[in-house]
Amino acid sequence: MTKERIEKELQKTYAQLEELKAKAKELEEQRDMAEKAEKMKFIERNKISSEQLQLLIKFSEEEILRLLEQKEKENRNHEKEVTI
Repeated sequence: MTKERIEKELQKTYAQLEELKAKAKELEEQRDMAEKAEKMKFIERNKISSEQLQLLIKFSEEEILRLLEQKEKENRNHEKEVTI
């Protein structure tokens, strides 16, 4: 292949990559919208009030913090065992 032909192929490939990146971004946005729609349907189907939803979110945040603290304690215990 000549240098010019290689350059031409490279440019074509870069253009295709940009198109694929744009398509991937669009698909990710569509996936996110579909996930949000599923969540909304679940909330509506189960007649979850905004107050209940806020409690669920708060519980989730507290549970996540608790799990993170537990993991941190386990890591500290593991580090102590390794140094002994």
